[in-house]
Amino acid sequence: MTNTPAAAPDAEPRPTYRADGTPLSIQLFTVEGSGYGPYVGLPLYDLWTPYTAHLFTRATAELIVADMHRDDCGMRAGFAADGTLTFVWTEEHDGEGGTLAVRPDEHGRYLIGGLWSWDDWGDHVPHTAGQAAFACGAREYKWPGEKCTEHPEGLDHLYAQGREEAHAVSLRRDEP
Repeated sequence: MTNTPAAAPDAEPRPTYRADGTPLSIQLFTVEGSGYGPYVGLPLYDLWTPYTAHLFTRATAELIVADMHRDDCGMRAGFAADGTLTFVWTEEHDGEGGTLAVRPDEHGRYLIGGLWSWDDWGDHVPHTAGQAAFACGAREYKWPGEKCTEHPEGLDHLYAQGREEAHAVSLRRDEP
C-alpha cells in the first residue's frame, strides 16, 4: 500500500495563533531518542503529540533529511525542482511502505510530521556546545540586542544562525 498525501499549500488551515489571538512561538524539536537537531519549528497548535506536523523552513527540512539519511532508518527523502519534498519508506519501516509529498507553503515552509516521533529538544538530549548555542539563539529570537545568554567563545555564528532560523520560520522578524 502506498500513501501519497500531497495537499496544496492552501488546502488545509495553518493556524499559528492561540485561541486568545496571541501568536504561537517557535519550539525546538528532535527525533525522539536521538541527538539530532535542534530543529526550529513552528507548531500549528498549542497542544501537539509526538506525531503532530510542524512548520519548518527549507534549511531545517534539509537538515532533517540529512540526519534521516545518516541514520539509515529505512526512509529516504529528496527535494524536486519545484521544491516538493518527498519521503519514501520501505515495508520494513512500518509494515506497509509508502510515500509522502510535502509542498512548501506560500512562505517556503514545510509541514513535516507523522512519520516518526518528535520530542522537545532540551537538556535531556545529548548535544554539543554548538547545538546548544544554536538552540539558545533560536529561543532568544524575540529579544532585542546581540547575545543574551553566554555560550562558549567562537560559537556566536551558531547563536546567530539559531536566531535567524527562528525569525524565518515564524515570519515575525520585527516582533519585539
